[in-house]
Amino acid sequence: MIAPRLQSKGPRSHRRRVAGMGALTILLGLLAAVLAPTASGSPASGRHDSGQFSKTERISRVHLVDGKNEVVDKRTFSLHVAQTRDLRDRQEISVSWTGAHPTGGIIADPNSAIAAQQEYPVVLMMCRGLASPSAPKSERISPQTCWTQTPQERFQFSTSNFPPFRLDRYASVADRALSVGAPSPYPRACAVSPGAQFWVPFVAANGKVYDGGPNLGCAGIPPEAANASASLQPGNTTYAVSNLQGKGSDKFVITTDESNASLGCSDKVHCALVAIPIMGISCDPAGDSLPPIDRPTPASTEAEALALCSKTGQYPPGAISSGLPETEDLAVSGELWWSASNWRNRIVVPLSFAPPSNVCQLVSKATPTDVYGSYLMVQATQQWSPYFCLNPKLFTVQQVQTSEPEAKNLLQAGSIQAAFQGNSPPTHFTKPVVQAPTAVTGFAIVYAIDTAHGQQYLHLRLDARLLAKLLTESYPSNSTVQQDDKALWNPKTHKPNPLDLAADPEFQALNPGLADKVSTPEAASTLLSISSDSDIVSALTSYINADPEARAWLNGKPDPWGMVVNPKYKGIKLPVTTFPLLDTYVPKTLYQADLNPCLHADPVPWLPLVASPVENPATITLDLQFDIANSQIECVNGGLPGQKLASVGRETPGQRFILGLTSLADAKRYELDTAALETQGGSTTGSRFTSAAGRSFATPTDADLRRAADLLTPDKAAGSWPVPYAKLRTARAGKAAYPGTMLVSTDVPTSGLPKLEAHQLSTFLNFVASRGQARGLTAGDLPPGYLPMTVANGLGKLVDYTKAAAAAVAAQKGVVPLVSGQQPPISPTPTDTSSSGPTPTDSSSIPPVKSPSPGSSSPTTATSPTASPTTSQVALSLGTTAAKRSALSAVAFPIVLLLALIAGTLTLALWRLGRPVGPS
Repeated sequence: MIAPRLQSKGPRSHRRRVAGMGALTILLGLLAAVLAPTASGSPASGRHDSGQFSKTERISRVHLVDGKNEVVDKRTFSLHVAQTRDLRDRQEISVSWTGAHPTGGIIADPNSAIAAQQEYPVVLMMCRGLASPSAPKSERISPQTCWTQTPQERFQFSTSNFPPFRLDRYASVADRALSVGAPSPYPRACAVSPGAQFWVPFVAANGKVYDGGPNLGCAGIPPEAANASASLQPGNTTYAVSNLQGKGSDKFVITTDESNASLGCSDKVHCALVAIPIMGISCDPAGDSLPPIDRPTPASTEAEALALCSKTGQYPPGAISSGLPETEDLAVSGELWWSASNWRNRIVVPLSFAPPSNVCQLVSKATPTDVYGSYLMVQATQQWSPYFCLNPKLFTVQQVQTSEPEAKNLLQAGSIQAAFQGNSPPTHFTKPVVQAPTAVTGFAIVYAIDTAHGQQYLHLRLDARLLAKLLTESYPSNSTVQQDDKALWNPKTHKPNPLDLAADPEFQALNPGLADKVSTPEAASTLLSISSDSDIVSALTSYINADPEARAWLNGKPDPWGMVVNPKYKGIKLPVTTFPLLDTYVPKTLYQADLNPCLHADPVPWLPLVASPVENPATITLDLQFDIANSQIECVNGGLPGQKLASVGRETPGQRFILGLTSLADAKRYELDTAALETQGGSTTGSRFTSAAGRSFATPTDADLRRAADLLTPDKAAGSWPVPYAKLRTARAGKAAYPGTMLVSTDVPTSGLPKLEAHQLSTFLNFVASRGQARGLTAGDLPPGYLPMTVANGLGKLVDYTKAAAAAVAAQKGVVPLVSGQQPPISPTPTDTSSSGPTPTDSSSIPPVKSPSPGSSSPTTATSPTASPTTSQVALSLGTTAAKRSALSAVAFPIVLLLALIAGTLTLALWRLGRPVGPS
């Protein structure tokens, strides 16, 4: 704004000086940009912008009484959404607000249908369509394109002819009729008593209309609503609570067409998050503009209707609901979210979505390059794969998720060509295989635990001994089992083990303020874990095994309060890739026909049912996201031919206590709470403690992951950088290092691969060492939950090795670079794939691939005689991680040109500044 004003009104001399100074500033800026040093080892940057959204609106409730506006409530509502871009299915996003009306009649589960009965909630929902009023009506967001989980959230009926929703002053004439939105012909199954009714049909993405209606949706509901209810998962429509100051926050679950085709949100379909702060119906009792039949007459009826419509709530702000149906004031409840009075106060937050997880199958019919293995890489490959398959010059890379031990065995057998693993194989590959560092990430202990006051607990601390107790089936979980199973009693004190984790004095000492009794002790007695072989379990049990307190307890030493290990696990050798279920106790008194007919008919050990590990970590993530206790102890259809055991099911928010083991990347994507793990402290002397004093803990933050990565040292025998668990326990640097840190590598043979596959896997490794380490949310970026392997993070040695590995894979000469940094010479002939492996020496090195010259149309070829020009060219097209050498020579010629230009410009500017100024 300053320059135009000077140009139009200022003296000519001033304009010349400004122009000269502006040109000089621009040129100097260009020079600075050229001369600025590149970040050595930094990959191409990804997009960090998550599209945070903030908006403030004035909202109100205004009655129309005797032709005059009566403002009964007005507020300034501000909404903030943490992420709106590159969203993925089932991802959780944080939503917060201020300025809402405080909520009353609070329901514990804000995602349940009954939560709509709360007074003054903030309703959060996903809607399909465009927010712009100029958009075609068929493409605009409306209540009919908004998703709700149950039909009762879109239907209202009243035996009164004039309930609040008929007196809505902002509703159209048609929407104030006695019956609105009912299907024609009217289904017999939907018959209700005479009165007013309002239907809000749901219009699916394919155009199909689901009318819903009374009697559990007698006129039809979307299939996802029925399926989700059956699987005990709540809908994502949220009736969120505002505190006494009108502030609130919640985590909203995003769904795309991958899990909700009826709503149909995707990277090709416009959708939005709609926030509706419920203020109540703005009443128009007279309805002068309505047909006579729609007016509440006579005067006594009008007064009665106004009294009902203008109610302000049965519950005081912050009060808990009585749990009885229809005790709220309908006029201010979330049940009328669709009413014109509430809908007009909405804030619409446009959302954009990442490509779907199956995008590569949709755009390419080519045979993909498969990499088998670790679940730890799923979130990364979901962002990396589209980068390849959406580029016509590249190819398709696909992860086939399997257990890491299985993937390593398949690679050894020659059944696959590449594997992701988080732990070097216990025995060497019998052929030359390079383990290229690919991602620094880890496992996480995720949890959903509420305090005695029903508030979410946010600072959970766990030590290795507590995790050992959960895994070894050492908590009885049931009072009958606690009394009857003498194996879980201390033989010296003759006292039983604590019922569950919540009742354990060790847990209480580390986590003060939590209740020692929980509603579902079975869920609080186990760590939901993985039944299949997994490097994640190996890392967890390595951490446990390295802890002196945990190891002593596993060997039979009681904890300071007298709790003993389940004898079936005494002396167990760790680490293991899968934790066994060894307990065999069958509590006969619990397995009675009138108590649990399923277990009476088929008595199996109790504690393995409580543990109920699952094959896929994704199930653990899902259970923790939706607060589902997985212990398989509930008898469904008891006494009938189809009786079967099922999970305990969803725990009520406010009374939750669940823990699980999953990947750190999952925890980040779904915003699951993660526990801080003890790093150092404690003793094996048996002394009791009452707090965490003297003990250190680390959380899975970038800083704590970096501290753990700093301790990684190359192991020549393993051919990788194993996590030094013993050193984490003792080294000064280990005090703040997250012990769940893991290094994932891509294992690829360096001989015996066909030329095309070798070329593609080499290209992928070059991508991993460069573009793939740029953190962001778009295709090709490294998502949250991974620490970028960069020089800035102290991980240049890992990047260098992966680049050397890429060259070795391309060459297929049987060479495996040494993790010491010195590389073996490349054999002039390919190594026989049946040999026992290469015999490298440290006498030479494989040079890295050179970066292309700035502005060149094609990249330079590698100086390595083993890397073909084609391989180098494609690898470089993905970007390279900058080496530690200077890049000044690559820009010397542009600098000379720029300096010459600056000199000429300065001469011209000085000449113009020195000229006499004429009249303007």
